Amino acid sequence: MSLEKFWDFKAEDGFKYEWINGVLLASEYMMKTSELLTVVRIQEAFRHTTAAREGGALLAETKVFLKALNRARIPDLAYFTKEELLRSEQGEETIPKFVIEFISPTDRFKYYDDKLNEYFASGVQTVWLLDREKKRVWVFTSPKEVKICTDDDICSAAPAIPDFQISVNQIFNS
Repeated sequence: MSLEKFWDFKAEDGFKYEWINGVLLASEYMMKTSELLTVVRIQEAFRHTTAAREGGALLAETKVFLKALNRARIPDLAYFTKEELLRSEQGEETIPKFVIEFISPTDRFKYYDDKLNEYFASGVQTVWLLDREKKRVWVFTSPKEVKICTDDDICSAAPAIPDFQISVNQIFNS
């Protein structure tokens, strides 16, 4: 499938498709309804940041083109500044500085390892991997730098969003 067709493609089978060099890669599902309240909690915490007050947004399941790698990914949540949103309105592809992915029990680690490397190679500064089942968050600031957070540990989106912090218990409402 061409990249142009992918931008207009709407899956109707319940799968989430990403575009890798012309090939569609299917993930089990789009965001699950059981994840929606978690997203709301994260977005509520984001609303208190300078980034949000300056017009930035934390958007769910937005197609992101990683031009240097010729790949289009759909992170579960991605942060865009107001300037990036304005540029995207003009048709420019922008790379989010902060990405959140929900770990699916059916996915293999290699899938997330590949995504992490792609995100950081494309300019993403911070990636969170959320494991709802184990109530754990991996906070990556590079493919080699990770903090594993549980319970009352604070997850930070720095350096992408320096004042965005939330505890694991707040994320999962424990």
